[in-house]
Amino acid sequence: MIQKNICCSLLYVAAISVLDAQVIIPDRLPIALQENSKIKVLIVSDEVNESVKPSSFEVIELSNLLGHFRTTVTVCDTKQYRARELNKHDVVFYLGNTREICTSREFMNDVWQTRKTVVWMNGGIPSFSKAYNLDKKFGFSVSASDSSGTYNQVICKGIKYRIARNIFLIQISNTLKVKQIATAYADRLQKEIPYIVKSGNFYYIADMPLLHVSPSDRYLLFADLLHDFIGENHPESHQAIVRIEDVTPLRNPQNLRNIADILAERHIPFLIGVVPFYVNPLEQMRVSLSDRPEIVKAILYCVEKGATVVLHGITHQYKGETAIDFEFWDGSVLKPIVNENTAQIENKMEEGIEECLKNGIYPLIWETPHYAASMKDYAIFSAYFSSAIERRLLLDDYKCGQYFPYIIQKDSYGQKVYPENLGYIPLLRKDSTEMFINRMINNAQTLYNVRDGFASFFFHSFINNDYLKEVVDRISALGFSFIDLRLQPNQVRTKDVIILSGSQTYSINLDHSFLYEVYYNKDGSIEKKVMSKKPVTGMITKKVLLKPDEFYLAEPLKNPSTANKI
Repeated sequence: MIQKNICCSLLYVAAISVLDAQVIIPDRLPIALQENSKIKVLIVSDEVNESVKPSSFEVIELSNLLGHFRTTVTVCDTKQYRARELNKHDVVFYLGNTREICTSREFMNDVWQTRKTVVWMNGGIPSFSKAYNLDKKFGFSVSASDSSGTYNQVICKGIKYRIARNIFLIQISNTLKVKQIATAYADRLQKEIPYIVKSGNFYYIADMPLLHVSPSDRYLLFADLLHDFIGENHPESHQAIVRIEDVTPLRNPQNLRNIADILAERHIPFLIGVVPFYVNPLEQMRVSLSDRPEIVKAILYCVEKGATVVLHGITHQYKGETAIDFEFWDGSVLKPIVNENTAQIENKMEEGIEECLKNGIYPLIWETPHYAASMKDYAIFSAYFSSAIERRLLLDDYKCGQYFPYIIQKDSYGQKVYPENLGYIPLLRKDSTEMFINRMINNAQTLYNVRDGFASFFFHSFINNDYLKEVVDRISALGFSFIDLRLQPNQVRTKDVIILSGSQTYSINLDHSFLYEVYYNKDGSIEKKVMSKKPVTGMITKKVLLKPDEFYLAEPLKNPSTANKI
């Protein structure tokens, strides 16, 4: 069973790497506008034909990255663009997938005249360069591209990143006007050419850094430069996350205790991904946390030692075995589950959270099993959990995924997403495992070049703990500090309960009910209980101030005598 699990894990981690794929754009992109923002951003994508819009994937990807900042994001394509729309925004991104031509004369004219920041990516630039004489105004031009794959690296400030095969060729005529931010380098030719340039308010990037993304990719350089494009600099900060994965009712409790001790000795807070029900249809097995009090005790021990509980699905299976199968995705065809409805998903979410709560386990963060669900499912998850830790599918297509180098404060579903970007330590021979670990550390080193980049990985409790020690020690030695997510504002909502960590304000609608509030210490012990003096009807808003590591639960009760059930 373990080997099957590892093979499946290898499959899903590999498959969700971002690939180049033409996709059909849905009628309505799930782009959530960021409220209470200061920076207005417009994303303009090009259009190829009536049915296929290849920028749909990159639009969502860029929108998610912009959720790292205080932004309001508006999206349109060149067909929808209207003259002077650009001037209503602070920053404009153009995503060009048509190789030579930008199809909007109105857009090109506005870019030519505006003083707003414009970031033009990839295609469409040759027609703009020719029609408006970029060379004269900006000091550079673009007339051709190279698809030979000769240029295999991007270099910025001495740091090397991987690059895809297609790149436009920038000719700089006036070095006084043009700042060269990054270059592309060809090892075979030992030749270096401009890759990202800036002239006045205009940036140009010579390929699409949101495609063909891999670890140590120029995607990370782009994610870092977004701070400069947007004009919102963040202090340099390098944090890390370690998550203990696939903790089902059948896991070995002592292994969890040993891991908790190892991390506590190093003063490393961690996450524990709990699956409250183990299911194996072939064996006709269904085992809950309630059926295994020893694993519950081990989970609570982890919490005492600094763990934050992550709800890692409910059963972590659709038709197969827990932790091997998906849950909200049909692994047999790698597509969304047919005829899945909202009520079914909501009932599962309620059941999973309730199973945790009745065992004194309080999940604060969500993680989608095998990082795969439909767009409809993600919207439901976000209604229950304000925060998730995972990589994301961006469309109902298993090839279209995204990993994050830093916290996304609000993604396209309005959810905060903590990054996982280094993968996991597989169950292999010692030499192969060490190779994986070295690759993980090299990728962490590249992530360190993002000014507020995270290094985040997960670990299974059946793997040799010496590997866990090695990875956390080496990540720490790079200069990363492991973060306690209980100190962050997180919110969980069911039909009956609200759970909070971090001081924040929430609203709840009461129907002639008492409001029962419980404040918990970091080890899960109760610090205090508060019951409203009389039943309340209507919407109330409360500001909850919590000490570090404290968390909070609120529940409407018709009968105060039932309060002791939590």
